[in-house]
Amino acid sequence: MIQLKKIIKTYENKGQSIEALKELSFDFKKGEITGIIGYSGAGKSTLLRCINLLETPSSGEIIIDGVILNKLESKDLRETRKKIGMIFQHFNLMRSRNVFKNIAYPLKGSGLSKKEIEERVDELLDLVGLKDKKYSYPSQLSGGQKQRVGIARALANRPNLILCDEATSALDPETTVSILKLLKKINRELGVTIVLITHQMEVIKEICDSVIVMEEGIIKEAGDVINIFSRPKEPITKRFLSSIFNTEKINSYLENMLVKQNEKIIKLSYVGNNTEEAYISRVSREYNIDASILFGNIEIIKETPIGNLVIKLGGDEKNIIDSIEYLNKNQIYVEVLKNGRKII
Repeated sequence: MIQLKKIIKTYENKGQSIEALKELSFDFKKGEITGIIGYSGAGKSTLLRCINLLETPSSGEIIIDGVILNKLESKDLRETRKKIGMIFQHFNLMRSRNVFKNIAYPLKGSGLSKKEIEERVDELLDLVGLKDKKYSYPSQLSGGQKQRVGIARALANRPNLILCDEATSALDPETTVSILKLLKKINRELGVTIVLITHQMEVIKEICDSVIVMEEGIIKEAGDVINIFSRPKEPITKRFLSSIFNTEKINSYLENMLVKQNEKIIKLSYVGNNTEEAYISRVSREYNIDASILFGNIEIIKETPIGNLVIKLGGDEKNIIDSIEYLNKNQIYVEVLKNGRKII
C-alpha cells in the first residue's frame, strides 16, 4: 500500500546541508500497524511527515496505492490527503470549537448534508466512547478524551491510512493503554493501516505488527515484531529491548562475575512452543554439563510467548559446544557472552 523508494530529506541551515533522511526504502503492508522507533533526532518524525508530504522529500518517491504522491498536482494531492488521517502528540484541537465541530471540521466541503455530517460525527463519537461529550469544549476534557477526539477527527473522511505522531507520549500509562487498545480496535474492525512513531518499545510491543528501528536518518533494522523482539541484530535495537526484557540489570550483574576457564555464559532466545520445552534439563543430562540459570523472563508479543534466559554452563569444552549446537538445531537462538557482551 505504502512504498518509500530511496527517500532523502536534506535541510539547509546556515549554509550547511543536514541530511535528516538518508535514502530510505521500505514497504508498509496494507492493514498492518507499523511502528517507527528511534531516539530524538533519528528522523522518525521527518519520515512520518514525508509520507503525507507535510514535508517534501529532497529526492525519492512516496507511493500510495500505486500513486506517486510527490508528483501530484496540488489539487490531486489535497484529494489524496483526505484518505490519510493524522493524529498528533498534543491533540491540535481547536479550543474555540466543541467536540462536535472539531470532529466535523475535516468534512467541510465534502458535499455531505448537515444531517449526514451529524450522523457521521455521532458514529465516530460512539466508536471512540465519547457520546456524552458531543458539545463539550477541549478545556473540559482530559488528555485521553482529547486524544479520542483527535482520533475521531482523523477518521472523519474514512481514511485508508492513519499516521500517529507520538500519539500517546503526552498521556499517563493507564490512558496510554486505553488509547492503544482503541487504535488496535480501529485497525482490526475498520481495516485501516496505521503507521505510528514512538520512542517507547512498550508501545511497539502492545499493538504493532512490524517495526522500523531508526538511527541518524537510517533504517537500522526492520521486520516482523516477533522476529525483531526475539532476534535483534543491531545494538540500538537491543538497547530499546532492554526496557522490555530488563537486560541492563543482568548486564551489570555479569560485569562483576568471574567466569572460570571451563565455563561459558550464554543467552538463549526462544519463541512460541519452545518456551514450554525443558531444553535446559535435557542438555544438562545428555551432555553431562552443569547449567545454572542466572536470569530469565517471558513476554507475550502478539499472543506469542518470547523468552530470554541467561545461563552459566560448566563442564567439558566439547560437551558445552555440542549442547549449544543442539539448542541451535531446535530453533533456540544462542549467544555466547562474556561479562554480558556477545563475543562470538
